[in-house]
Amino acid sequence: MQQIQWQDRFCIGVDIVDQAHRRLFTIVQKIMDLYVERHEDKFACVEGIKYFKAYALKHFAEEEAYMREIGYAGYAHHKRLHDRMRRETLPALERELYDTDFSTAAVQHFIGVCTGWLTGHITIEDRAITGSAASEFPRIALDDELSVIQTVILRPLQELFGAEVQFLGAYSPEEVIPDAQYYELSYRGWEGRRLRFVLIIGEQPLLHAAGLIFGAEFYEKDEIVRFAMQEVAQNLIQRAAACFGQDPGEYQLEGERFLEEGCLLQRRTPQYSLLFSLHQTSFALCIDSLSDAAGPGR
Repeated sequence: MQQIQWQDRFCIGVDIVDQAHRRLFTIVQKIMDLYVERHEDKFACVEGIKYFKAYALKHFAEEEAYMREIGYAGYAHHKRLHDRMRRETLPALERELYDTDFSTAAVQHFIGVCTGWLTGHITIEDRAITGSAASEFPRIALDDELSVIQTVILRPLQELFGAEVQFLGAYSPEEVIPDAQYYELSYRGWEGRRLRFVLIIGEQPLLHAAGLIFGAEFYEKDEIVRFAMQEVAQNLIQRAAACFGQDPGEYQLEGERFLEEGCLLQRRTPQYSLLFSLHQTSFALCIDSLSDAAGPGR
């Protein structure tokens, strides 16, 4: 794998925040270079991961202090995302590392999750601090598909991947997506509310999207790509959850898996089936907002 490169498009215009983000990317790359690529000293990897965690916690505190100082309206939501990362995600990754004696798979999981989380969090949440991305969670009319697209999907996708992402229209099962893979994320909220997202994408656009995120070129899908893309998807979905009438912090990941071809439509027709273009190819996203009373949705 090539270097995970910091990209200037990740800058939000606040020096103390941008410098910390650059440093976190550098630490992740160093861990990958030492242990995943070269399979060198495990001690260096252990120390690198400890340093990443300590530096990330320091950065969260500094960023939260800055948000309080400027009176940022989205502070409470943003802090909840930090809290989940420091209290749940990082400790879980750390336990996996020690339980497996820092296996290559566990280190890849750590790198993918941290890089994907940073990328999605910076472009969707941190940029909102300075007004360069939407900081509010406007409620959408669920019967207005264009509102769903613009508010929930298209703008965050363009913030991540640039103007290359364009909405093409409604997705139909007859639409041919070469080498299609079906990836499902399901979330559960309070009072029985559930969200189900299915991404239908071929390997080449998936690798292209990962390349845009990492600033690297990928020739095959690996575990780091998979975990990173999952974290980016979760950042998008957390924002989408609020638009469906829930605080994004109320939704917890319930499951993620790859589906067999055709499995998508065997249960029920999704509420929203949207088709997008990316880099001269296409991908689709199907969305369901359900309650337990609506019957099986996954």
